[in-house]
Amino acid sequence: MKNRIIAAIIAGTAMAGLGGCAAAPAAEETPQMGHGMTTVQVSVTYRERILLTPGHVLTVRIEDVSLADAPSRTLAEYKETLDGRGPPFTTPLGVPTSAVDPRHSYAARAEIRDAAGALRFVTDTRYPVLTHGAGASAEIVLRAAGN
Repeated sequence: MKNRIIAAIIAGTAMAGLGGCAAAPAAEETPQMGHGMTTVQVSVTYRERILLTPGHVLTVRIEDVSLADAPSRTLAEYKETLDGRGPPFTTPLGVPTSAVDPRHSYAARAEIRDAAGALRFVTDTRYPVLTHGAGASAEIVLRAAGN
C-alpha cells in the first residue's frame, strides 16, 4: 500500500509539470491525464434498485492480473465519495503507457464501501482492458457483497 501511495505521488508530481494536462472531475484522487498516458474509461453500476446514502466510497482500479500466483499490481486507482446519486458512475483512469506490457493481462475492478468501511458491492467478474484484444473501456456491474 505504501508503494502504491508513493508511486501515485511521483506520477502526480511528474504529470503536474507537463503542459497541456487535461483537467478531470474533482474527487478524492483525481486521475492525471496527459502525454504518455492511456485513458481507460470505466462505468460502474449495480443491479439493485436502491440509492446509497451519502458517504459511501467508490474505488475503481486498473490492475495487472497476469500472474495467477501473485497479487495483482495496481496501475491506476480512483476514489470518490458518493453523494447519494444513483448509478452509473463513470470515470476516466490514466494509466502510464510505458507501464502497459502487451504480453500482460489487465483488468478493471471496482468496489463500494459504506462510510464505516464495510464492503457493500464488489466486482465478481473479470473486466479485461488494454491488451489481448480488449479495448480501453469497461462497463462494470457490481454484485452485492455477501450474496
